[in-house]
Amino acid sequence: MANLLPSLSRFFFFFFFIAAAAVHHRQALSITSPSDVAALKAFKAAVDPSSIPPCLAVLDLTDNSFRGPIPTSLSSLAALTTLSLRANAFSGSVPAFTGLKALQSLDLSYNSLSGPLPSSLGSLPSLTRLDISFNRLIGSIPKLPPNLLELALRGNSLSGPLSKDSFAGSAQLEVVELAHNSLAGALEPWLFLLPSVQQIDLANNSLTRVDVAAPPAGGGGGLVAVDLGFNRIEGSVPGNFASYPQLSSLTLRYNRLRGDIPAEFGRKATLRRLFLDGNYLKGKPPAELFSSGAAVAFGSLGDNCLRECPATSQLCAPSQKPDAVCKQAYGGRPTS
Repeated sequence: MANLLPSLSRFFFFFFFIAAAAVHHRQALSITSPSDVAALKAFKAAVDPSSIPPCLAVLDLTDNSFRGPIPTSLSSLAALTTLSLRANAFSGSVPAFTGLKALQSLDLSYNSLSGPLPSSLGSLPSLTRLDISFNRLIGSIPKLPPNLLELALRGNSLSGPLSKDSFAGSAQLEVVELAHNSLAGALEPWLFLLPSVQQIDLANNSLTRVDVAAPPAGGGGGLVAVDLGFNRIEGSVPGNFASYPQLSSLTLRYNRLRGDIPAEFGRKATLRRLFLDGNYLKGKPPAELFSSGAAVAFGSLGDNCLRECPATSQLCAPSQKPDAVCKQAYGGRPTS
């Protein structure tokens, strides 16, 4: 079927034709009007992309039906600070964008982009927000831009362990969204000790181990929320999570964890959400989790091998695993 959508070069021509009547040529431009977008799609004339004014600062093509490769000519827009191609049908690889030294926000999420992430992303000095979630990316994560605040690569096929080298220099990184990929191996202490990190979401991957170190006194420790659910993590629940002073949400549900629930979690005043369900945890959970003044308000300890988990507490739902399953998990030994 013939593609009825205009080429991006046609789009750019009509975009500036409309904008010129209302906006001074040095002002940042963006498209939000549905009627304008419809007109742009219908426009049939062609023009060389090199005619795009170099002063363009904002280009927002969110939620349209543009398809094909992302034009490499976008890299010539040196003044661009915001580029959103979110929710289109772009395919092919992620361009290098080496010329976009002023770019602060790049959103390519919800497309059909494939292949590895270009290493050139690490050379974008102004980039603070990067979202390429829900595409078909593969490979490992390259070195990140030095001033990045938010990293979102959810819903791809990224693989391998997380490399400390990729995050080296990411002193300002606050949000790490890498859920629903194929990341494997161990999570090492450096990830949780990134100087500014607050949220880490690595749910639905193939991680097998997590090592957590206590934050140094007077530095780091700004971690607020961690989600490592639905992986293959073995070993015990890291008690050092409780040493992060601002931690309020911890999810380790549906892994392969064994042993007791750390007593420190019962005394953690900031911990509001705790999901440890779907593991093989044994013993008696900390009594403080069920007291009238308990900090934890949401969560689950169900589907484990716990004993004396109060049936009246919502934290103990769903019910625990059958004894036979628990004995098998512990080599035939009782779990009480």
